[in-house]
Amino acid sequence: MRDYLKKIREEQGKTQQHVAFATGLTRQYYNMIESGERQADMSLSIMKKLSEAFEVPLDYIIEQESKLNQ
Repeated sequence: MRDYLKKIREEQGKTQQHVAFATGLTRQYYNMIESGERQADMSLSIMKKLSEAFEVPLDYIIEQESKLNQ
């Protein structure tokens, strides 16, 4: 589970639907990313979309993903 994505999303008062729309994904697919069911090794393009949707540095997303894969 990508708790860091859920935490950012909730802190910003965004729904999964809002994030999905901002990234061009379906809500179901974003839910699977957040829960860890999809994108086990998240692609750079998805990381970039998430950093833009959450307005956080791409480096932050990369760092969090790196921690998950250790």
